[in-house]
Amino acid sequence: MASVSILGCGWLGFPLAGKLIAEGFKVKGSSTTLSKLEDIQKAGIEPYHIQLPNNDFKTDFLDSEYLIINIPPRTSKEGVNHHIECIKSIINYIPENQKVIYVSATSVYPKVDQPIDEDHQLDYQSDRAKALIQAEDLLFKNFKEKLTIVRFGGLLGYDRIPGKYYANKKLAQHQQKVNYIHRDDAVGLLTAILKQNKWGFILNGVAPNHPSKKEVFHQNAKDFNFPYPIFENATQVLTNRIIKSSKIEHILDYSFIYPDPIHFFYTN
Repeated sequence: MASVSILGCGWLGFPLAGKLIAEGFKVKGSSTTLSKLEDIQKAGIEPYHIQLPNNDFKTDFLDSEYLIINIPPRTSKEGVNHHIECIKSIINYIPENQKVIYVSATSVYPKVDQPIDEDHQLDYQSDRAKALIQAEDLLFKNFKEKLTIVRFGGLLGYDRIPGKYYANKKLAQHQQKVNYIHRDDAVGLLTAILKQNKWGFILNGVAPNHPSKKEVFHQNAKDFNFPYPIFENATQVLTNRIIKSSKIEHILDYSFIYPDPIHFFYTN
């Protein structure tokens, strides 16, 4: 039975663990919150309470064939360097033969009005982008062909409904194209990487269809009876910023469950 350690068993990591268990993997999952460990254990996941950075990492959490690092940067609270310090504190404890998936984000790319693929130049201006890029670079330096990086777009689905956040609020740039992915597809992509042993790649994890914010939020309001956003008559920018995900469909031969963000599944 193959074993996986998921560093960060939260909104994405927890259902991912459930999927991997269903696929026959033995799964370890970590949380920074002690009260969540009981739920993790009840789901059949071996629970670990891990706070990072930790320069005295005495635990068998990393004793697995695969490691998924799923800890988003907290730059607004902790600053730019906190995330890389978290990664640095465990990197020497990761077994030499372990395969690693790093969950990154499309926020590494600059805000430019054009399509973007995995080879596009990165954004070294924003704090969040810098934190993610630092982590990507460090992990690549150490693991190279044993590392795959997935840069997810906006993670949505279930209780995360984008139109809910903009209900009855002014929205100036409503014609901007969205770069979203449903959580079920994020889980599916990460599972496919493990099952197919696809290593040494950088992949954009984004749904292939890119409607406008106005189209998505309008549909959310209609489906859940939210107040509609107030779409302002402003000059529209970044209307062609489309994060391309064709590499995923080619490398993983993956068919998206929810290819169109207008029709994502939500539970409200």
